[in-house]
Amino acid sequence: MNREETDPITHRDLIFGAAITIVMATFFVWFGGLPLLGTFVPGLIFAWGLLWKMKQQKSLPDGPGLYPLYFGALAWQFIHFTEEYLTGFRTRFPELFGSAAYSAEFFVEINMISYSVFVLAFILAFEAKKRFLLIPVLFFTVYGAIGNAIAHTYWVFTTGDYFPGFLTAQLYWLLGPLLLARLIGSVRLAIQTTIGFAVVLMGSLALTMN
Repeated sequence: MNREETDPITHRDLIFGAAITIVMATFFVWFGGLPLLGTFVPGLIFAWGLLWKMKQQKSLPDGPGLYPLYFGALAWQFIHFTEEYLTGFRTRFPELFGSAAYSAEFFVEINMISYSVFVLAFILAFEAKKRFLLIPVLFFTVYGAIGNAIAHTYWVFTTGDYFPGFLTAQLYWLLGPLLLARLIGSVRLAIQTTIGFAVVLMGSLALTMN
Protein backbone atom coordinates (compact mmCIF):
# COMPACT_ATOMS: atom_id res chain seq x y z
CA MET A 1 0.00 0.00 0.00
CA ASN A 2 1.78 3.12 -1.23
CA ARG A 3 1.71 6.08 1.15
CA GLU A 4 2.90 9.66 0.75
CA GLU A 5 5.62 10.26 3.34
CA THR A 6 4.48 13.65 4.57
CA ASP A 7 2.70 15.24 7.53
CA PRO A 8 -0.57 15.26 5.61
CA ILE A 9 -3.23 16.72 7.91
CA THR A 10 -2.78 20.02 9.80
CA HIS A 11 -4.85 21.82 12.43
CA ARG A 12 -5.86 24.20 9.66
CA ASP A 13 -7.19 21.25 7.65
CA LEU A 14 -9.24 20.12 10.64
CA ILE A 15 -10.74 23.58 11.08
CA PHE A 16 -11.53 23.99 7.39
CA GLY A 17 -12.80 20.41 7.35
CA ALA A 18 -15.14 21.17 10.23
CA ALA A 19 -16.42 24.22 8.35
CA ILE A 20 -17.06 22.11 5.24
CA THR A 21 -18.82 19.51 7.37
CA ILE A 22 -21.15 22.15 8.82
CA VAL A 23 -21.84 23.68 5.40
CA MET A 24 -22.61 20.29 3.86
CA ALA A 25 -24.84 19.29 6.79
CA THR A 26 -26.72 22.58 6.59
CA PHE A 27 -27.18 22.21 2.84
CA PHE A 28 -28.45 18.65 3.11
CA VAL A 29 -30.89 19.36 5.94
CA TRP A 30 -32.08 22.64 4.42
CA PHE A 31 -32.87 21.11 1.06
CA GLY A 32 -33.51 17.47 1.94
CA GLY A 33 -35.20 17.75 5.33
CA LEU A 34 -35.49 15.04 7.98
CA PRO A 35 -34.56 12.15 5.64
CA LEU A 36 -31.09 13.59 5.06
CA LEU A 37 -30.73 14.58 8.71
CA GLY A 38 -31.21 10.95 9.68
CA THR A 39 -28.87 9.55 7.03
CA PHE A 40 -26.31 12.01 5.68
CA VAL A 41 -25.50 13.93 8.86
CA PRO A 42 -24.19 10.88 10.79
CA GLY A 43 -22.02 10.14 7.76
CA LEU A 44 -20.60 13.66 7.81
CA ILE A 45 -19.79 13.42 11.52
CA PHE A 46 -17.91 10.18 10.93
CA ALA A 47 -16.11 11.75 7.96
CA TRP A 48 -14.74 14.55 10.13
CA GLY A 49 -13.82 12.07 12.84
CA LEU A 50 -11.81 10.08 10.31
CA LEU A 51 -10.06 13.24 9.12
CA TRP A 52 -9.05 13.89 12.73
CA LYS A 53 -7.84 10.29 13.01
CA MET A 54 -5.81 10.64 9.81
CA LYS A 55 -4.03 13.66 11.31
CA GLN A 56 -2.28 11.28 13.66
CA GLN A 57 -0.73 9.44 10.71
CA LYS A 58 2.59 10.39 9.17
CA SER A 59 1.47 9.55 5.66
CA LEU A 60 -1.51 9.49 3.33
CA PRO A 61 -2.26 7.02 0.54
CA ASP A 62 -0.76 7.77 -2.84
CA GLY A 63 -3.51 9.53 -4.81
CA PRO A 64 -2.91 7.89 -8.22
CA GLY A 65 -2.79 4.51 -6.53
CA LEU A 66 -6.32 5.10 -5.26
CA TYR A 67 -7.77 6.17 -8.61
CA PRO A 68 -9.03 2.73 -9.74
CA LEU A 69 -10.74 1.89 -6.46
CA TYR A 70 -12.15 5.34 -5.67
CA PHE A 71 -13.41 6.15 -9.14
CA GLY A 72 -14.56 2.56 -9.62
CA ALA A 73 -16.70 2.87 -6.48
CA LEU A 74 -17.97 6.24 -7.68
CA ALA A 75 -18.77 4.78 -11.11
CA TRP A 76 -20.84 2.10 -9.39
CA GLN A 77 -22.74 4.88 -7.63
CA PHE A 78 -24.15 5.92 -11.01
CA ILE A 79 -25.46 2.37 -11.47
CA HIS A 80 -26.93 2.51 -7.98
CA PHE A 81 -28.52 5.88 -8.73
CA THR A 82 -30.06 4.40 -11.88
CA GLU A 83 -31.70 1.59 -9.92
CA GLU A 84 -33.01 4.09 -7.36
CA TYR A 85 -34.37 6.41 -10.04
CA LEU A 86 -36.13 3.66 -11.98
CA THR A 87 -37.69 2.02 -8.93
CA GLY A 88 -39.07 5.09 -7.14
CA PHE A 89 -36.52 5.84 -4.44
CA ARG A 90 -37.31 9.57 -4.56
CA THR A 91 -40.83 8.73 -3.36
CA ARG A 92 -40.28 5.75 -1.05
CA PHE A 93 -37.27 7.22 0.81
CA PRO A 94 -38.82 10.45 2.13
CA GLU A 95 -42.07 8.62 2.92
CA LEU A 96 -40.18 6.58 5.52
CA PHE A 97 -39.64 9.83 7.43
CA GLY A 98 -43.11 11.28 6.88
CA SER A 99 -41.82 13.73 4.27
CA ALA A 100 -43.15 14.58 0.82
CA ALA A 101 -41.67 12.91 -2.24
CA TYR A 102 -38.73 14.64 -3.89
CA SER A 103 -39.28 15.93 -7.40
CA ALA A 104 -37.42 14.14 -10.18
CA GLU A 105 -35.54 17.37 -10.87
CA PHE A 106 -34.36 17.76 -7.25
CA PHE A 107 -33.39 14.10 -6.98
CA VAL A 108 -31.23 14.28 -10.09
CA GLU A 109 -29.74 17.67 -9.18
CA ILE A 110 -28.63 16.76 -5.65
CA ASN A 111 -27.08 13.50 -6.84
CA MET A 112 -25.26 14.91 -9.85
CA ILE A 113 -23.93 17.91 -7.90
CA SER A 114 -22.76 15.57 -5.12
CA TYR A 115 -20.94 13.28 -7.55
CA SER A 116 -19.19 16.28 -9.11
CA VAL A 117 -18.07 17.42 -5.66
CA PHE A 118 -16.76 13.92 -4.86
CA VAL A 119 -14.65 13.91 -8.04
CA LEU A 120 -13.27 17.43 -7.65
CA ALA A 121 -12.61 17.01 -3.92
CA PHE A 122 -10.57 13.86 -4.53
CA ILE A 123 -8.47 15.50 -7.23
CA LEU A 124 -7.81 18.64 -5.18
CA ALA A 125 -7.13 16.71 -1.96
CA PHE A 126 -4.42 14.56 -3.54
CA GLU A 127 -3.10 16.57 -6.47
CA ALA A 128 -3.32 20.10 -5.01
CA LYS A 129 -2.72 18.87 -1.42
CA LYS A 130 -5.92 20.54 -0.15
CA ARG A 131 -6.28 17.96 2.59
CA PHE A 132 -9.40 19.51 4.16
CA LEU A 133 -11.24 18.45 0.98
CA LEU A 134 -10.91 14.88 2.17
CA ILE A 135 -14.21 15.54 3.97
CA PRO A 136 -16.34 14.96 0.81
CA VAL A 137 -14.10 12.01 -0.12
CA LEU A 138 -14.55 10.41 3.30
CA PHE A 139 -18.27 11.22 3.29
CA PHE A 140 -18.72 9.40 -0.01
CA THR A 141 -16.80 6.44 1.38
CA VAL A 142 -18.61 6.33 4.74
CA TYR A 143 -22.15 7.09 3.65
CA GLY A 144 -22.21 6.92 -0.15
CA ALA A 145 -20.68 3.45 -0.08
CA ILE A 146 -20.84 1.85 3.37
CA GLY A 147 -23.96 3.75 4.45
CA ASN A 148 -25.85 2.79 1.32
CA ALA A 149 -25.18 -0.88 2.00
CA ILE A 150 -26.29 -0.54 5.62
CA ALA A 151 -29.34 1.65 5.05
CA HIS A 152 -30.80 -0.24 2.09
CA THR A 153 -30.42 -3.54 3.90
CA TYR A 154 -32.01 -2.03 7.01
CA TRP A 155 -34.97 -0.75 4.98
CA VAL A 156 -35.56 -4.15 3.40
CA PHE A 157 -35.71 -5.76 6.84
CA THR A 158 -37.90 -3.05 8.38
CA THR A 159 -40.35 -2.83 5.46
CA GLY A 160 -40.36 -6.54 4.71
CA ASP A 161 -40.12 -5.84 0.99
CA TYR A 162 -37.72 -4.82 -1.76
CA PHE A 163 -36.58 -1.24 -1.28
CA PRO A 164 -35.47 0.88 -4.26
CA GLY A 165 -31.70 0.65 -4.70
CA PHE A 166 -31.25 -2.47 -2.56
CA LEU A 167 -29.71 -4.71 -5.20
CA THR A 168 -26.90 -2.43 -6.36
CA ALA A 169 -26.21 -1.26 -2.78
CA GLN A 170 -25.03 -4.75 -1.83
CA LEU A 171 -21.72 -4.41 -3.69
CA TYR A 172 -20.83 -1.62 -1.29
CA TRP A 173 -20.49 -4.13 1.54
CA LEU A 174 -17.24 -5.00 -0.22
CA LEU A 175 -16.24 -1.75 -1.95
CA GLY A 176 -16.94 0.52 1.03
CA PRO A 177 -14.74 -1.08 3.72
CA LEU A 178 -12.05 -1.83 1.12
CA LEU A 179 -11.92 1.81 -0.01
CA LEU A 180 -11.96 3.04 3.58
CA ALA A 181 -9.09 0.73 4.51
CA ARG A 182 -7.02 2.11 1.63
CA LEU A 183 -7.79 5.70 2.60
CA ILE A 184 -6.98 5.43 6.29
CA GLY A 185 -4.27 2.79 5.97
CA SER A 186 -5.80 0.28 8.38
CA VAL A 187 -8.02 -2.70 7.71
CA ARG A 188 -8.75 -3.05 11.42
CA LEU A 189 -9.86 0.58 11.78
CA ALA A 190 -11.95 0.30 8.61
CA ILE A 191 -13.80 -2.72 10.04
CA GLN A 192 -14.27 -0.99 13.40
CA THR A 193 -15.57 2.14 11.67
CA THR A 194 -17.96 0.12 9.52
CA ILE A 195 -19.40 -1.65 12.56
CA GLY A 196 -19.58 1.57 14.59
CA PHE A 197 -21.23 3.46 11.77
CA ALA A 198 -23.73 0.65 11.27
CA VAL A 199 -24.78 0.94 14.91
CA VAL A 200 -25.03 4.75 14.78
CA LEU A 201 -26.81 4.85 11.42
CA MET A 202 -29.40 2.23 12.37
CA GLY A 203 -29.99 4.09 15.62
CA SER A 204 -30.43 7.34 13.72
CA LEU A 205 -32.85 5.69 11.30
CA ALA A 206 -34.85 4.20 14.16
CA LEU A 207 -35.16 7.63 15.78
CA THR A 208 -36.05 9.62 12.67
CA MET A 209 -38.19 7.21 10.65
CA ASN A 210 -41.96 7.01 11.19
